[in-house]
Amino acid sequence: MNTFTKATLALLASSAIATSAFAATGSSDDSAYETYRNNISSVEALSNTLDAKGIDYNAEVNLDGANTFAKKAEVYSDKHQELQTIFNAAHFAN
Repeated sequence: MNTFTKATLALLASSAIATSAFAATGSSDDSAYETYRNNISSVEALSNTLDAKGIDYNAEVNLDGANTFAKKAEVYSDKHQELQTIFNAAHFAN
């Protein structure tokens, strides 16, 4: 069971990292809205991973002042980086 748990966590970690890389690079053809939606998805995916591991975090995103999709995407990208740091600290501490 312990091996299964470690394998599952490794799979979740690799998908979170892959999602992060995809969201960060995106496509040069992505519109600001598509980038915004991708960044939301990345935050949600990483939040689900943190939930699964039982890690405390704050996924609240403050969009005050972000009046364009590009600015909203940047806010979500910043939140993703924050959550990724929390994930890395918890995951690689063992």
